[in-house]
Amino acid sequence: MPASQKSGRIFYMLRPSREGQPAFVDVRLPDGTIIRQVDEAIHRKALSNAAKALKERLGDDA
Repeated sequence: MPASQKSGRIFYMLRPSREGQPAFVDVRLPDGTIIRQVDEAIHRKALSNAAKALKERLGDDA
């Protein structure tokens, strides 16, 4: 696998919310892999908003 494809890997992890910390944190490993940590409270809110939007869209099409 070419290095350019290998360096495009992103792993997604939830972390507990911490006051004063940014919502997203990227940790870059020496091999180019990125581990993205996302605040759990923001993740849950985004999932809730996406579910509402999907329900509205499906309700309009029915």
